[in-house]
Amino acid sequence: MRGSHFVRWRSRAAGVLGAGALALTASAPGAATLFFEDFNGYTYFPTQVPNNDYVNVGLPNQSEGADEKWYGIRLQTASSGGASIDGDLAVQQFGGGSNSTPVGRVEDDAGFAFQISTIGYTNTTLDFDWRTFLAEGTDRLRAGYYIGDIPAFASSDYFNAVSTSYDWSSWTPLFSGKSDTFHHQSYALPSNQASVWVVFWLDNGEGDYGKVDNLVVTAVPEPSALALMALAGALLAQRRMPKYSKKRRL
Repeated sequence: MRGSHFVRWRSRAAGVLGAGALALTASAPGAATLFFEDFNGYTYFPTQVPNNDYVNVGLPNQSEGADEKWYGIRLQTASSGGASIDGDLAVQQFGGGSNSTPVGRVEDDAGFAFQISTIGYTNTTLDFDWRTFLAEGTDRLRAGYYIGDIPAFASSDYFNAVSTSYDWSSWTPLFSGKSDTFHHQSYALPSNQASVWVVFWLDNGEGDYGKVDNLVVTAVPEPSALALMALAGALLAQRRMPKYSKKRRL
């Protein structure tokens, strides 16, 4: 009996470990989500800016309903002079047009930024929806990325990057657009980087707005990363295996 117990245990363990490894291997072709934000967690919009556009002014915060950690940055000199970066950022209750959900909103050379690591990933892709409102002349909603650390964000959620080595000229542009309707964009981001910053900002325009929504960064784990994931899954399955006591039968 002791031998048959051991055979059954070994068979069951192999089945569980094999199934765990198979599940992880089967999901290998699929992409992992590194960042996601749709602003739908926001429910409080106390201010109208401009009239009939209800907003929650300021940097999106997780405590208020944001899914991710955000930072505020100004990349060119503001038209409004001494206005704070925070005052040029908001979450708006309704995106407008075809979008009836909350969106992030930027104006006057200020923007939202977020940071991700793409170490261990390939095919890193950024997807988002966007539009502008009241944009005039050369006003444009812009997006770009920066590889490396931005030391100012280590101690503050806000950074006036004008006249520093982190102004817009140091970023890699991805997108520039102006439109009264929502559009979807998709761009490649650098893979295998410890720190990648992504920013959305409105170039020009006090009282002119850029809106973004449904931001997603996906990437495909490299084979070495998948192997580690499979090993971790196998070890977890092994820890959950029931332990058979070797009782001596009389």
